[in-house]
Amino acid sequence: MSLQPHTGQRLALVIPDQLMNELAERTAALVAARIAPTERTDSPWLDAEGAMAYLKFSRDRLYKLTAAKAIPFRKKLDGQGLLFHRDELDRWIEATYESTGCAA
Repeated sequence: MSLQPHTGQRLALVIPDQLMNELAERTAALVAARIAPTERTDSPWLDAEGAMAYLKFSRDRLYKLTAAKAIPFRKKLDGQGLLFHRDELDRWIEATYESTGCAA
């Protein structure tokens, strides 16, 4: 690998092929783990983070919907935290978003 900074000096870095391959494999594994679908637990209940991931909503969008009571949710007894039920979210999506007829 060779870099040429703006100063006109040249910097060369020699990385052995084995190290480069190990770095590439490790990087690929980390990327695959990040983009892999999250594992569904046995519980149908989701916290706010889980609901955001499940619906692919931003935190802002989810909280605006809960503040407007436009999405089904439960508030924990102490008032600190929200819970969402997967089945209720699925029904809400079906009722809120019109089918285009294109779904496979």
